[in-house]
Amino acid sequence: MDQWAQQHGGWTFLCICVLGSREALGLAQEMGKQMKLEHCVNGFVDRQSGMPPYGQLGCSGFIMLDQDLRVVNACTSAYLQVRQLAFKHVEALMTAMDAGQPFPPVCPGEMVQLSGLAQAPQYNGQVGLCFALEGDRIAVALRSGKQLKVRHANAVKVADDGAPDTTASCSTGTCGPVGGGSCSTGSCSTGAQGGCGDSAGAPLQLLPGVRSVQVPSMDAEHEQCVAHLNALAQTRNVEALQELRDCLAAHFAHEEQMFEEFGFGGDGAFSASKSHAKEHARMLRRLQERLDAPPGGLLDEGFVRSVMTDFVEHAEQYDDKYSAHMVAAGAQ
Repeated sequence: MDQWAQQHGGWTFLCICVLGSREALGLAQEMGKQMKLEHCVNGFVDRQSGMPPYGQLGCSGFIMLDQDLRVVNACTSAYLQVRQLAFKHVEALMTAMDAGQPFPPVCPGEMVQLSGLAQAPQYNGQVGLCFALEGDRIAVALRSGKQLKVRHANAVKVADDGAPDTTASCSTGTCGPVGGGSCSTGSCSTGAQGGCGDSAGAPLQLLPGVRSVQVPSMDAEHEQCVAHLNALAQTRNVEALQELRDCLAAHFAHEEQMFEEFGFGGDGAFSASKSHAKEHARMLRRLQERLDAPPGGLLDEGFVRSVMTDFVEHAEQYDDKYSAHMVAAGAQ
């Protein structure tokens, strides 16, 4: 966001901690340090009476206003669901507004349903994720991992809550080229089969571990998860994926139990614990989709790599947020 503030001088970027308690100032200051917010407005709400009447946490979507302070988009694509494509969505809207143009019918990070494809009718009715705009066409990734370029007229935007989760982790960048057969190091693996073939990126590397959250039980469970991830990287078989899924499910359930026990995250629309739990559900759903897919030999390296990246990102970006609260509350 700070990069946006430097690149788009006509915009004001606000990052508001909506904790609604005296802890808000400290959390806002920590957020400012972590995100290096030097060119943004970094604020906080430290009492319940000042809480906003609507909206969502930033990881669930940005709120965009025009120069007259009218809301032009109440909730952009959620980082929790589409990772870096959430930022591409915002950038597409800003680009249009800067040029005085209407918003694109579909933006990167939005779900679409395909229709009217005369030369590829087998894809009509399928739902996919838009990951790039290319002239009069959009690039769409389907659940199967198939990537297509279609005209805007052949893609109808659909609500996220009515669409399958095809997102995977695009944590290192945007999707690679479509149709060329090769994938960039930041390519999306988009669902059951993964988006890129085995040639994508460097060979799988085992994880050394993840950063400590200073809660002994959580650190120990993270070590177990890492062990299962490394087993998946070494074998790339469905059995290892099932064991990983079961391990993560148990860990996530225990973590959410601790949130409730030690009062982390609050309640309501701005609950950090609820958004955290949604991220757990997304990760498990993605693994289950692959487990439910027809068997097809070894798992794709691109899929396995993105699963590993997904976990590391979650452990070090999301779990890190509960560390101080849990330690102060005496969690073990």
